[in-house]
Amino acid sequence: MKQHLKAIIVVVIIAIIGVWGFNHWMGSRVEETGANNYSVLERMEKEGVPNFEAKDLEGQSFDLKSMEGKVVILNFWASWCGPCIEEVPSLIKLVKEFKGDVQLIAISGDSLREDIDVFMKSFPEMKGENIKIVWDQDRSLMKQFQVARLPESMVLGKDQKLVKKIVGTIDWYNKDSIAYVNSLLGKSAQ
Repeated sequence: MKQHLKAIIVVVIIAIIGVWGFNHWMGSRVEETGANNYSVLERMEKEGVPNFEAKDLEGQSFDLKSMEGKVVILNFWASWCGPCIEEVPSLIKLVKEFKGDVQLIAISGDSLREDIDVFMKSFPEMKGENIKIVWDQDRSLMKQFQVARLPESMVLGKDQKLVKKIVGTIDWYNKDSIAYVNSLLGKSAQ
């Protein structure tokens, strides 16, 4: 009986450490308030999203500013995140629908590059022309954009101002989403 009790205690301790580690890993800070997060979002809506430089998985450098004039989707994800995996096919379809007018920057919070590589084998369409996969190894982009959960996405207008923040998974490829992106591009629905 004592061994059974010890095993339960060990499992509980490991679970507590795991939860703490996950919260720490995501950069969650108890002292941040909703008002602070709101002011950051409000600033991105009015002034635009801050420019950043990154490298895609092939080592090609790019910066956000170079994508001005396109609708940009910043999608924060990880290979271990079930809802992230669920939304990938519809996200790819949406990007392909707009043939260059929509740019996806998929920012991975995975701990290991190998995990991303395995994920990419399952979704080879992610290597599309208007899709950039970024490994946020030090999670600096997740911290900069105050990502609290995965998946999180930010939709930027052609002027790179935040127009929508989405927390959780959605179906990106449907009549309403296509009409919404068309409106951001200044096009009438097709």
